[in-house]
Amino acid sequence: MALQIEAPETIRLIEDLARCTGEGPETVVRVAVQERLARLRTPEEEAERRARVYEIVRELQAAFKEHPEAIVDHGELLYGEDGLPR
Repeated sequence: MALQIEAPETIRLIEDLARCTGEGPETVVRVAVQERLARLRTPEEEAERRARVYEIVRELQAAFKEHPEAIVDHGELLYGEDGLPR
């Protein structure tokens, strides 16, 4: 979906916020919309979202308990034998 903003005041606000944050206009708009949507969530929606996240965490915990070999030391992935980053 393409979005074209023509209102000069809206463009000025986006540019001001982009200048303050150092982000691009698209990022500024995306973050602003995400933050507003988060503020508009009802407590019930937030509780449901939190419950879904906790369920995913429980599933992952169970999977790691069943297959402990799946747990990888991040140091092995990030650093070579000499201790330097890969």
